[in-house]
Amino acid sequence: MVTTEVAVSPKRVLIVKLSSLGDLVHALPTIRCLRVGLPATITWVVNAVYAPLLRYAADVDEVVPFDRQRPLRGLWGVIRQLRRREFDLVIDLTGLFKSALISRLARGRLCLGPSYARELAWLFYHRQIGSKDLNRHAVERYLDVGRALQVKDGDRVFPLAFPSWVPAEDGTRPVVVLIPSARWHSKRWPAASFAELADRLRRDGVQVVLVGGELPGGEDPLARVEGIMDLRGRTSLPELGGILQRADLVVANDTGPMHLAAALGRRVIALMGPTDPSRTGPYGTGHRVLSTRPPCSPCFSKVCRNPAGQICLQDLRPAEVYATAADMLNTPP
Repeated sequence: MVTTEVAVSPKRVLIVKLSSLGDLVHALPTIRCLRVGLPATITWVVNAVYAPLLRYAADVDEVVPFDRQRPLRGLWGVIRQLRRREFDLVIDLTGLFKSALISRLARGRLCLGPSYARELAWLFYHRQIGSKDLNRHAVERYLDVGRALQVKDGDRVFPLAFPSWVPAEDGTRPVVVLIPSARWHSKRWPAASFAELADRLRRDGVQVVLVGGELPGGEDPLARVEGIMDLRGRTSLPELGGILQRADLVVANDTGPMHLAAALGRRVIALMGPTDPSRTGPYGTGHRVLSTRPPCSPCFSKVCRNPAGQICLQDLRPAEVYATAADMLNTPP
C-alpha cells in the first residue's frame, strides 16, 4: 500500500541506504528532519567503504557497515548486529531488493519503503510511502519520508564537518578543486579539457587541487600540467571532505564528491551531459550547471549512443568553463 501519512512515534530508527556517495549526501536533510522532528536515535546501515563519511554526520548515532565484497557473510553479519537492537521504525531509502531484504530482516515494528521501489523490494515493506514522481531532486524525494511521518522538513541541512585541511603553501591564494573522474564514462568531461582549464587557472595565480579517483588507463593530460596539486586516489573520504571544505570553487563532473562539495556549502560548477540537473544537479543556491544540452540529453545512459559522439560534454569548451570559474571567483558568495 502506498500512503502519504503514517501515524507513528518511534524512538529508535534504522535507516538502510547502502550507497552511492551522492545518494548518501542527498539523504542527510531527511536524517536531520527525523532527528529533530521525532526525536529519535538514528542507526544507519551503509556500504563499509562509506562508513567513515557517516561518522562525521552529526545526526547519525550509530553506523553499521555492510561488507559488499563478501555479500552473504556481510548480510548475516549486519543482520546479527541489528537483531541485538529493537527498532521502532525501519526505513529503506534505496528501494532495491538487497536494501529491502536487510530492512525486513532487521525485524523492526514498522518497515517503510519508497513508492518507486524496484526488484520486488515492495514485498518486504509493511507500507510504501511518498510520490512516484522521479522528476524531482533526490533531496526532495527522500524528504517524502518526513512528510509521511508528519514531521516538518524545515531547512535543508547537511550536518557534516570534517577535519580542516591546510594547503601546503601560505593559503592566501584562491583554491579551486577539480574533480575529473566519474564512475560512468559518459559523465566525464574530457581530461584534456580539464588539463587546459587547470593550466589557465594556475596561470591566474589560483591554487589548483585535483581530487577524486584516478582516470582509468591511457595517457593522462592532467599529469603534464605543472604547478598543480594532484591528490587523486590519495585521500580518505574524511580527508576529501576536509579539502572540499577549504575550496573557494569546485569544478566537477556529475559525481559523488561534487554533491559532497555542494552539501559543504562550496560553490560548484557542475559539468553535466547524460543526467538531469533537476534530479541530480548540485543542490542549493550559488551553483552553475554547464552543458551543451543536445536533443539526446539527458539520456541517463552509461554509454553514449549518439553517432556524432558524446557532444553533450565533448563540445563544452574549456574557455566557457574558465570564464564561468573566473566570474564566480571574482563574485562574492
